[in-house]
Amino acid sequence: MGETNHENKLEASLFKNMIRNNWNAVVFANMNNIVDYVNPAACKLYGYEEHELLGQTTDIFNSNLTHNTDEIVASIKEKAYWYGEIIQKKKDGSNFTALLSVQLIFNENNEPIGFASNSKDITLDIETATQLQKTIEDKEILLRELHHRVKNNLALILGILNLQTSQYENSSCSNLIEDFKNRVEALATLHNTLYQVENLKAVDLKVFIEDLCANLSRSFKNEQTEVNLKLVLDNYNAEISNAIPMGLIINEVITNSYKHAFKLKKNGVIEITLHSKNNKTELIIHDNGSGFDFDTESTKSLGLTLIKDLSEQIDANYSFEKNQGTKFTLHLN
Repeated sequence: MGETNHENKLEASLFKNMIRNNWNAVVFANMNNIVDYVNPAACKLYGYEEHELLGQTTDIFNSNLTHNTDEIVASIKEKAYWYGEIIQKKKDGSNFTALLSVQLIFNENNEPIGFASNSKDITLDIETATQLQKTIEDKEILLRELHHRVKNNLALILGILNLQTSQYENSSCSNLIEDFKNRVEALATLHNTLYQVENLKAVDLKVFIEDLCANLSRSFKNEQTEVNLKLVLDNYNAEISNAIPMGLIINEVITNSYKHAFKLKKNGVIEITLHSKNNKTELIIHDNGSGFDFDTESTKSLGLTLIKDLSEQIDANYSFEKNQGTKFTLHLN
């Protein structure tokens, strides 16, 4: 029996020291909301001496700006617990935001005998979070402005290329300039997409491909062959570092189909499929044209060289195959 009493006293002493030395404000009140105990952290937080708080009601901490004490007490009596943010008041009348938890206390007979509260001043935390959010928003505004300016600069380059093209009509130089224009247009489309999205960390590849295909369709609308673009696209958010290479790859493949696949046809179809499932993404661009000799073309085509280099840059695997036309498949790892 003596050993048990000793253990109980030791446990009570440890519990008392834990509460007394707690960095958060700890307050005990009876069922009439009368303060029976406060630890030193509570005196420091609220600005009172211990004797000024003992015997007072817990209303002494209440600013009445957010929660009424009676409402909190009613909730605790129903659920035996309350937790949340609340505006509390110090002795000097100043208010602060506290993170407060209140627990109903029971005796050995499971009868409620009072309340234990634990509170912490989180005013500085809220101010820091608010400032951090403002900093993030400011950076997003700057990034959007940057993408907008890049898009405008690329539009200026496109304008210059259009003027240059008019001087080299029906020549190999004109074809080279048109290819370069399409690549610049792909970059401009990406930056225009980034300028409009909410999340600047990623690009919805579905939206980007739709815009890119619309631009390419306009670019090749004067060709003799009428080409129908079919899009079957899942929503897929690509990181910006991957979106630019992917956009250029898509541009090269579709441009290649427009230029070479339908020379012997009056009508053609290019189907672009994007599927993403189980962290695996597959892009397929399939035309129903005549196909081409990959071994011969790969040694002299700048477009195929770009596709190879850009695929390696984003750690993707790709393949070409003749399958009722030309089928390009890109696997993102």
